[in-house]
Amino acid sequence: MRNSFVLFILVLFICSNLSAIDWNITGAGARAAGMGGAFIGVADDATAITWNPAGLTQLYRPEVSLVARYIAESYKYESTLYSNTVDNQGHFVVNFASAAYPFMNGRLVIAIAYQKQLDWYSGWESDEDESATGGANTIIPGLAFRIFPVLSIGFSTNIWMGNGNEETHSSYYYDDEYVERTISFSGFNMAFGLMADFNNLQNPIPLKLGMMMRTPFNLGVEVDADYEYSTDLHYKNTVDMPIMMGFGTSIRLGENLTVSADYEIRAYGESKIHYELGGTAYLSESKTNLNQIRVGAEYLVVTDFAVIPLRAGFKTIPTLLSNGEGPDYNWEYTDQTKGTGFSLGTGLIFERVAIDATFDLSSYTEEWDNWPDYGESETGTLTKYNTTVSCIFYF
Repeated sequence: MRNSFVLFILVLFICSNLSAIDWNITGAGARAAGMGGAFIGVADDATAITWNPAGLTQLYRPEVSLVARYIAESYKYESTLYSNTVDNQGHFVVNFASAAYPFMNGRLVIAIAYQKQLDWYSGWESDEDESATGGANTIIPGLAFRIFPVLSIGFSTNIWMGNGNEETHSSYYYDDEYVERTISFSGFNMAFGLMADFNNLQNPIPLKLGMMMRTPFNLGVEVDADYEYSTDLHYKNTVDMPIMMGFGTSIRLGENLTVSADYEIRAYGESKIHYELGGTAYLSESKTNLNQIRVGAEYLVVTDFAVIPLRAGFKTIPTLLSNGEGPDYNWEYTDQTKGTGFSLGTGLIFERVAIDATFDLSSYTEEWDNWPDYGESETGTLTKYNTTVSCIFYF
């Protein structure tokens, strides 16, 4: 009886934590963030290995990069039944680093990178006794080759690793029992990219088309649960990570303005969590894919001191969450919870270094109509304020 009850609590814990993670896996960098993440058809700097590895062939000298981000979040709960609340949290993370080296005048480029893919952090102000840190990271070796002046191909592998820690209290079996969980991530997948750059035609056209595909794989989530009074547990769950495909384009208007757009499909609709202790659950509450639209623009202001980029972007925010309706004893999920995001960025570009900074704001709202006939409802709005800074050094 106790084992069944513990399994039920573990399922609730894992589901709540995995649903809170942002599963919109994309590339990195302040420049790309400033353009709303519409970078698959641009991909011409050191972060290209995460957006479209084929874009690495646009690098003609060695580069190293470092990207850091401060993530601030605010959650606002509003209800016709209960008191309204606002909760906040924030943390700093180094989420990307890379090195790239071109050969044959950029026809062949090799690169290696580190990226934080899934952020496990949770430190809400109202939950002083509960917190989580860490997440899933990848080491990414990759290469790109220009087959023809117009066409390049790229390939990378993603070696998943990393650890998370979660501290909480449980009152289900013992009153106020302290629980510490250590989570280890593992997995392996590949990514392929194509880039068609019509700037390299004999009669250049300022247009680029890009495509990126990430292969599906099983993400291992291994947990050591250390209970204060109960028996400790060790188990390994797996998450079905789906195929992800993105398509992008960019066009240069005049000498200084670039406009870009991406469409990305992440097939989470059928993805499940498989529990070693028994049972499965869909990762997406609405069983819907995370399909995303991103658009952006970059204008370069050329001065005697440096080149100053001005960037702006927009993106949709699909989530694994779902809105719902019905009384508590007959709850039904309805449509997917979605939101939007906006970004502004700038920087300084010198001969040997480029410094970029971006601020982006995104939010989504869950809606629960508990008793629609009586007008009783609840909403939860999560708003993110991200500040991203990156440096790229040229050699």
